[in-house]
Amino acid sequence: MSENQDKWYIQNGGKNNLFEIADTSKNVKLMVFRLLGALKYFYSFKELEERLNVPAQILWRYVTLRTVPERTTAEKILNKIRSTHIIDDILAKYYIENEELWSLLSNPGIMTLAGLRALDDLKDEKINVVVTAPDSYAAALGATFSSLFHAKLCAASHSPYSKHIISKNYKLTSEFFDVLLLPRECVARKSKIIIIMIDGNKTALLSSMLDLAITRQAHVEGIVAVIGSKSKIDELSKSKLKYNTKSIVLINTDDIKETKHKEQNIKMDFK
Repeated sequence: MSENQDKWYIQNGGKNNLFEIADTSKNVKLMVFRLLGALKYFYSFKELEERLNVPAQILWRYVTLRTVPERTTAEKILNKIRSTHIIDDILAKYYIENEELWSLLSNPGIMTLAGLRALDDLKDEKINVVVTAPDSYAAALGATFSSLFHAKLCAASHSPYSKHIISKNYKLTSEFFDVLLLPRECVARKSKIIIIMIDGNKTALLSSMLDLAITRQAHVEGIVAVIGSKSKIDELSKSKLKYNTKSIVLINTDDIKETKHKEQNIKMDFK
């Protein structure tokens, strides 16, 4: 494929819409193009140069499609992004500095980064349905995933919007309950699904979503959360599902707590 054909392919989103990331050179190039474009919402080209060991001018040419990288170059960049955990670092740093989740979610790069990160981790799974928590940000993220995985989108709700629903009550506090509703026909029995939520620390909500999946005899291929404790999500999913499922947490509060603890110890050493 010529460079001009590569540019056309990337500009038009890719024939397979990124579903088979690493099977062909064009998909690797498309993945890198999408990732660099999303990373630009968080880093300057100069900062990306330091993280990826690629000259800023070259990165600029890739993002603006002045040049399309060779397959080997694209693979090196993609592997560097993976090995340095740059996406996790960016989002954790962004969250720590802002301390307001809505600020992070309002950044247009977050949806792309979240989608591509999950796609990279779940690329070997055949996903039929994307099930989201009942909030607008989760639904927006789920829509991105639905497009990437070519899967049906099922957004849960707190209020009925179908005659045929499955429901689950869950406890918000010791005194308050809420209800989670999902159209029965949206999740076919024995579907392969991923669950999307923003705050993975809302364990009662996640537990209820897992219960709804179990009710439909669906197999949960993955759980994606923007923020939360990965260890707690893994523990809950294993206890509920009785099998291992992949959990992808973009901002792992376990790591943030560990980092803060180390920083506090360093400060104490200097006193």
